[in-house]
Amino acid sequence: MKVDVRQLVLSNGQELLCEVIQWPDLEVDESEVMIIRKAAKIIIQENFQAGTRWFTFRPFMTYQDDNSSLCSLMPHHIISIAHPSDLLKRQYSKYISMMLAELQEKHQEEHDPLSDYIEPPVDMGLDSDDFDNIIPFKIDPNKLN
Repeated sequence: MKVDVRQLVLSNGQELLCEVIQWPDLEVDESEVMIIRKAAKIIIQENFQAGTRWFTFRPFMTYQDDNSSLCSLMPHHIISIAHPSDLLKRQYSKYISMMLAELQEKHQEEHDPLSDYIEPPVDMGLDSDDFDNIIPFKIDPNKLN
């Protein structure tokens, strides 16, 4: 399946790149939405004194950094739709792969925060059903608990 990457300008001035999963058919239903994923805002920054301009990408929605999650976009808020240039597509692909690598790294680093304070269960030869509600905490004898 060919990926349909588009560059959109929204009515609030934001510009974004995304994969379009489903186009709305407004002739059938006026309230139908566009389904997108891997949406990235294009942030434009300028240094007027040096005469330079650069662009960066950010997730379109806060905490939507999982690239597999879908997002609906109201088509009435879209001012313009374009095919991005080859250079922009390459930069977008690099951004998406960096986001995926960061997400995978984050999942590998995550551990249960309580594991630092709870000891692993010790088999005391008792019936485990009787003690399901007991949590053995690590106790430092040098501290007042």
